[in-house]
Amino acid sequence: MKHLQAVLVVMLLLSFCLSGCLSEKDTIPDEEQNDNFEVELLEENCFVFDGLERCWFTLLPSTYSANKSYPLVVDMHGYTGTNYGHLNYSEFDRISEQHDIIVVYPQGYQNSWNAGWCCGAAHYEGIDDVGFILNMVEYISQNYSINHSKIYASGHSNGCAMTQKLANEASHIFAAGGCMALYLLEDEDPSFSPTPIIEVHGILDVVIPYSNSHSSSVIFDSSLVGDEGALQNIANWANMNGCSETFPEMIEENSDYSVQGYTDCNEDVEVLLVTLHLADHNPYPSANPTGIDTTQMVWDFMDRFTLEPEGEISGN
Repeated sequence: MKHLQAVLVVMLLLSFCLSGCLSEKDTIPDEEQNDNFEVELLEENCFVFDGLERCWFTLLPSTYSANKSYPLVVDMHGYTGTNYGHLNYSEFDRISEQHDIIVVYPQGYQNSWNAGWCCGAAHYEGIDDVGFILNMVEYISQNYSINHSKIYASGHSNGCAMTQKLANEASHIFAAGGCMALYLLEDEDPSFSPTPIIEVHGILDVVIPYSNSHSSSVIFDSSLVGDEGALQNIANWANMNGCSETFPEMIEENSDYSVQGYTDCNEDVEVLLVTLHLADHNPYPSANPTGIDTTQMVWDFMDRFTLEPEGEISGN
């Protein structure tokens, strides 16, 4: 009974915190439109997958030409968020224009992704989001000029867990993953092959705590299964990637952020954690207090890795 009472107290306290954090951090009002891209280069597409209409935005750089192949980034919103809102604050639209990449922003089922114990309707209804994303990538590759050796996944919060799920279950397609403020919420997939991962996390995050995510799984799944934390997460990825180091090395240390991780891994992959000392659940450049360009850091990391895909992309 004492344990149950303690859980209820934690749920009440975190519910109070989340009532502000999710609305302010995971959802950006549509009127906050970013003017860094040309509207005519943003296209919405939909198809029916598993009996559901699934949609996404595709953003092309202004220099797009069918005679050139482009890296592709799948950028996924957080729980309760939308793809349009995420487009307006992840800043991958800026990266698209500066580095000539195609960015696709899929919409989660009822604003959620099935990425393990998090989150929402997609999780509870067992939505096949991996299958949807892979079929979407196949559709895009048939309609745009994609460099199939440079397909990447990124996202925020629930979208970050989805990023790592894709890297785990579709490592034959994604050359690397880089995301913000959540962890891998499942065991290693039998099909997994070494895949580079970078995760960015703020120490002041109360939605997905830096140290341990039990409190988050209580809120999102009514369970205590969440035993991940930022350091545990990269240790798990290091084990999956066959990294030789026992502990993560400190690669870069600054007053407002640090970079640590594992760099001696199978197939020359790396596993990195960017720790923001003053940031909360939204570690993107416009939200973290010192303006660290975390989106650029994530892109620079992913861009260093390529992969020769095996077989068809489609997951269905």
